[in-house]
Amino acid sequence: MSRTNTRPRNTVKAPNGVIYFALYFLFYPFLKLFFRLQVDRTAYQPPKDPMVVLSNHESFMDFLLVMLTIYPLHLNAVTAQKFFLYRPLNWLLPFMGCIPKSLFEPDIRAVKSIFSVIRRGGHILIFPEGRCSTDGGYMGANQSIGKLVKKLEVPVISCRIEGAYTCMPFWRDKFRRGRIRVTLANLFDPEDTRRLSADTLTARIDARLCGKDALAATHPPLHLSGARRLAEGLENILYYCPACQQEFTLETKGNIIRCRTCHTAAEMGRDAKFTPLSGGPVPETVHLWHKAQVRHEMQSVHEDMAPIEVQVKLRMPGAPGKGLAPSGHGTLRLDATGWYYDGLLHGAQVSLFFPIQSVPAIPYDPADNFQIYAGGEFYVFTPEENLQACSKYAVLGECVYRRCSPVMQMTAGEGGFDER
Repeated sequence: MSRTNTRPRNTVKAPNGVIYFALYFLFYPFLKLFFRLQVDRTAYQPPKDPMVVLSNHESFMDFLLVMLTIYPLHLNAVTAQKFFLYRPLNWLLPFMGCIPKSLFEPDIRAVKSIFSVIRRGGHILIFPEGRCSTDGGYMGANQSIGKLVKKLEVPVISCRIEGAYTCMPFWRDKFRRGRIRVTLANLFDPEDTRRLSADTLTARIDARLCGKDALAATHPPLHLSGARRLAEGLENILYYCPACQQEFTLETKGNIIRCRTCHTAAEMGRDAKFTPLSGGPVPETVHLWHKAQVRHEMQSVHEDMAPIEVQVKLRMPGAPGKGLAPSGHGTLRLDATGWYYDGLLHGAQVSLFFPIQSVPAIPYDPADNFQIYAGGEFYVFTPEENLQACSKYAVLGECVYRRCSPVMQMTAGEGGFDER
């Protein structure tokens, strides 16, 4: 079976200074005016040597936020290889010096590119979560981030983003006026990376990026400027009613989210918190609601769990610059050992198996698809019957990983997963 090579060449350029300059002067005023961007640099001292910047990942504009707040330094960003599939990103990202990375699995080529940038005196940007947060909370980092930082032996800067999740919600494709805060701070110097163990480095990175240390503990809450249609689209990521424990009964209109079965209702306010209106109790935030559905799924996850099947359409990378292409359809099954796909792939009948230990996370696009990354490829599955179920399969897949995988690649983050 022939396969199209979707990865760019292994030549990592220095970020284009002209494009960097243009983006800074075009977008920085916009961020200041529209999102009232606040940048805290009180604990940040730019190093003279090559450095690594580590940031949490709240929205799709986080790359711009980090890039613009750390300007005039230029960053080579480690970027999911899927973004290189689309125009105009397939030519813009190489000009920006972005490094393609296969998500949630070892990628030797990406690691070599990172070291080559550091050796020539450049600066690296990494989002250790590997994906945008689905609920506004910190999703956890790959355990290998501590090992990488230790091997690089360069200064490490943390970038803590707050407010971007509510200004550009994961469940909607439109911006909302609000306030975004970015906190830059020195995290490690080279001596720290040599002295501390990889596990300790990873733990401290987690603590900084999820806001559990002193640098993020005293900030006041952020509020949205507008108060219209705040809840619309939430039913595509929140599928579980914590009051009646039914699934796919939630609906939204304006600022209201309501269960059709038990009539529990809540209103989302400008502080992105829910105020109960009727019926049973509701979690206070999207993050806490998401944790409730994680706990709900965890109750049914064990080594002898019954397989869960779903009929899916499959897409995979197409020709360069063409994005994803229809590639087949079939049955996707999940049990305690992993994911199984039986169906058509490029016109041939195939049976694929993705061991649970190799699928630590399931990114998804609300009401559209969920994705599995394996062997340098990624598979995009769309449920044929219920598009809202994309969020459920993403949550369920990660619950099975947390409960049944013999090894842990990802740290716990703030996902609400029970102890194993």
